[in-house]
Amino acid sequence: MVKMKARTVKGRKAKDTWKTKVWYNIHTAPEFGGVLIGQTPASDPSLVIGRVAEVSLRDLTNDPTKHMIRVYFKIYGVSGTNAVSQFIGHNTTREYLKSQIRRRRSRIDAIVDVRTKDGYKVRVKAMTLTAVRARANQKTQIRKKMIEIIKAMSKEKTFPEYVQAMLMGEMASNIYGECKKIFPMKSVIIYKSEVLEFGKKETEGYVEEAKEEVETVE
Repeated sequence: MVKMKARTVKGRKAKDTWKTKVWYNIHTAPEFGGVLIGQTPASDPSLVIGRVAEVSLRDLTNDPTKHMIRVYFKIYGVSGTNAVSQFIGHNTTREYLKSQIRRRRSRIDAIVDVRTKDGYKVRVKAMTLTAVRARANQKTQIRKKMIEIIKAMSKEKTFPEYVQAMLMGEMASNIYGECKKIFPMKSVIIYKSEVLEFGKKETEGYVEEAKEEVETVE
């Protein structure tokens, strides 16, 4: 940490605002384990609301194979020095995606907006890579199947379950299993997501409940 030097104004020492800041511990929402994912400084609790924390999925899961996935959580509640955050999306590093694309393969993308069983609206971006180059009609069939599976899973799962399916491989595995019946597959990557609307649980009462659970973890 670099400590800023206080300036002198008209012969008086200016107030060192850094000393007035408090460090807030950022936790994931209870349904994501209430895990401590970082800290953020602020001079007032209200300034913490809305900040976004970025964390590697490798650090969240202790799984080194997930190093290429970045997960984002937005702070929506503060209690004491604890800040509660909610998952708002994920992304995959450009370097990893580039490393997966090879010549003589086809890349098929699908971008789908879905609503989970508990009312969250999520935009999902997925891609399949075929083992060899596919024809146009085969690409169309694969994309149609991808969209079908992504939508079907959203109707069956709550928001936390759906996020886990995206991040931990269940969704990619389901797509791979069905699409390989159409054409030989190399891999499937759910490379990005974004929460467009929060569900019914994002109420003031839920925020209070989440705060209490974080305090219990502490």
